[in-house]
Order: sequence, then C-alpha cells, then structure tokens
Amino acid sequence: MTSTEYTCCICGFLDTDRSAELADVRSNVRRFSRERFPLWRCTGCGSIHSSRQVDLKEYYRYYPYFQQELDLVLRWAYRRLTRRLRRAGLDKQHHVLDYGCGSGLLVKYLRKKGYDNVVGYDPYSEDHGDESALQRRYDLVIAQDVVEHSEDPLEALRTLDRLTEHGGWIAIGTPNAAGIDLRRAEKYVHPLHQPYHRHVFSLSALQQAGENLGWRLEKTYFAPYTNMPVLSLPFMHYYMRCFDGTMDVLFERPLASRRLWFSPETLYWLIFGYYLCDHADVVAIFRKSE
Repeated sequence: MTSTEYTCCICGFLDTDRSAELADVRSNVRRFSRERFPLWRCTGCGSIHSSRQVDLKEYYRYYPYFQQELDLVLRWAYRRLTRRLRRAGLDKQHHVLDYGCGSGLLVKYLRKKGYDNVVGYDPYSEDHGDESALQRRYDLVIAQDVVEHSEDPLEALRTLDRLTEHGGWIAIGTPNAAGIDLRRAEKYVHPLHQPYHRHVFSLSALQQAGENLGWRLEKTYFAPYTNMPVLSLPFMHYYMRCFDGTMDVLFERPLASRRLWFSPETLYWLIFGYYLCDHADVVAIFRKSE
C-alpha cells in the first residue's frame, strides 16, 4: 500500500502518513460547525497544515469577525497591544500599516490615540482594499491573525518584508503550532480555526523564516493581547463551551442563564483564567535589518 506524502510549504520537509501527526477538527464558526477538516503536523518543523482545499471566499461570507465593534473590551485589548508596540519602539510619528486589518478597528483606535500615520489594508474589506497602501514602506507593519490564513505563508512573510523599512518592525500575531496538541484537537478548535487557518507556524519555524529574511526576533508574548484579567482568553473559551462551542457566541452576546453566572466554574475561570493561558498563540515582534 502506497503511503500518502505530505510536503511542508514552510520548511520543505517531505513527510508520509506513517510518521505525520494527523487529526481532523470541526469548524468553530456555527454555519460550518458540522464540517470536518483534516490536519497534519510536519515532522520537520512542527507546523500544522490544513490539507482540505476550500473556496475561502465562500467561508468568509459568513465570518463572525465582520460583526466586531470597537467596544470597551476591544479598546482594553488594543491598549495592551499598543503598550507592547511602544516597548518595541513605536512612536506616534512612525508610519504604521495594519496589514489584514479587517474592518479597520485597530486603525481607528490608533488614530484616536494620536497615531496619525496609520493606515490599514485588507483585500476582503470594501473600506480598506485600496492597494495604494502597498506601494510604500512603513516603520511598523502589524499582521495580526494574517499569515496563518495564507495559502503561501512564506510569500506572506515576504510581502511583510517588502512593506517594512530597513530597521523597522514587523509584529506578527498568530497561533503557535508548538502549543497545540493535535491529539486533543477539540480543545484547540479555536486556534486551529478551520477552514480559515491554512498553515500554522510553530514559533521556531516562524523565527527561522524571519531570520531567512534578515529579521531578528526581539520579543515574544505567548499570551495574546486579548488575554486580560477577568475577561481572559481561557474564560472566553469556557464561555463558548457553555453554548454551542462556536465563536459566533462572542459576537451575539446572548443572555446567559443565572445558572451560568452563579456557577463555581464560571467564577473559577473569571478569577484564574488570565493565569492559565497556554502557548497556543504567540505575538512575535521582529526587527528588520538596517
């Protein structure tokens, strides 16, 4: 019997189903939650790949993130992100690109905080799809939840490199394959986020790919900026499990039962969730060579 071959588009390692770690997982978007998507992990670099070909345009038609608003919780999260970027060197005079900005909420937030030279680009956005934003270079390029959506993740990094000034920064927020156990795929259904996440770097593979472009990894954060006291990422995962386990719940804001809010388990996740965030996500801040 001939074994199936898998070639990693990140490190080039040729694998077979005799050694590759395999799994399948449901979508965490309600409309597609009954669909299953096969995944495999590269034995060479540890990155995770989705092996089912899909028409992402159809799936993006029902994407819950398009319902997101710049509410108080998101402003708190963006404040944490901004602090990280300022520690890396961000200044209000810098030119910043939010690449893959979605509906542009981070751009809106930063402009309100006095960062006047911030623009956004997203090919799926009617308001931010102007490709003229890609015709110049920036002091800082932010790519939050972007590279894992690309069918060619190395080309996605090369695009970020072309958009960044020499000596500038690239801030990449992405799932970390090294922190995801495919044997317990349901536990990691949200960072796996099928079918939208096509290729998920392990941190070591992301660092190597960055170094190949002349980048230096300056800082890593294993807790995403959305992991906050009380409203932590583990609490959000617990909250979704209390309903139908899809991310749609977060944007519908359903009225939860009193039983949920007075449950000892709810209290546990509210208090301790912030400290229990695993390494399934990472924010990596790189500096491009001069």
